[in-house]
Amino acid sequence: MSSDHIQPLAVITGASSGIGREFAKLAAAKGYRVLLIARNMHALEVLSRDLRTETHLLALDLTAPGAVDQISSWLSDRRITPEIFINNAGFGAFGASSDMDEAMLKKMIRLNVMALTSLSIRMARRMKREGHGHILNVASTAAFQPCPYLGVYGATKAYVLSFTESLAEELRGTGVTATAFCPGPTHTQFGVTAGLKADSPFERLSADAGSVAKTGFEGMMAGKVVVLDGFTNRLGAWMTRFLPRNIVRRIASNLLQKME
Repeated sequence: MSSDHIQPLAVITGASSGIGREFAKLAAAKGYRVLLIARNMHALEVLSRDLRTETHLLALDLTAPGAVDQISSWLSDRRITPEIFINNAGFGAFGASSDMDEAMLKKMIRLNVMALTSLSIRMARRMKREGHGHILNVASTAAFQPCPYLGVYGATKAYVLSFTESLAEELRGTGVTATAFCPGPTHTQFGVTAGLKADSPFERLSADAGSVAKTGFEGMMAGKVVVLDGFTNRLGAWMTRFLPRNIVRRIASNLLQKME
């Protein structure tokens, strides 16, 4: 809880739409005040009007120099340690890695990996001093196998899963938890932004963002280290542990090629 003994604070990145928006609604409904972070201030303002809680907004591009420092400064200036920190911001791009714009791929890595890592470490330090807190890092079912045609995105999410599991173990016994949430296809803007068609199989197979976020939020609050949403996603992740790697990547390639 924050040092001024009022409502605990939940901080959510990528909060303007999709799963992040649903996380914000869940946190507000649970009695948390919220700090919502995204690039689109107008979307944040629209969301804030629907939340019946104290709401603060930061319009930030987390790939920009100094953006992570701005979040730390905002908390330090108010002497607040969040009770919940959700690293939800991220994006992907569909296609062969060798055909993609390198600057865009670097931006993806800065957001999905570098910003998430820095924020996780900074929040873990703060929370350890208080003796409690929850960190949720949004990974993906893409973390469990190579993802041809989503290669760099899948690799960033594999990093998120591995890093978060390590962080959780390092935090064991401190009162602070770290959770890697691994949703499958979800009804958000992710697919279209990644270059998939609006009626692609990815979209037709997608789960409701509200129910997906609820699974992640509840898993985080329960202190689970790895959380998957839905039986099919759990089965798929389990199977990748036992099939030969060449078969796993061929299956993933065949499935992802059909997604466009």
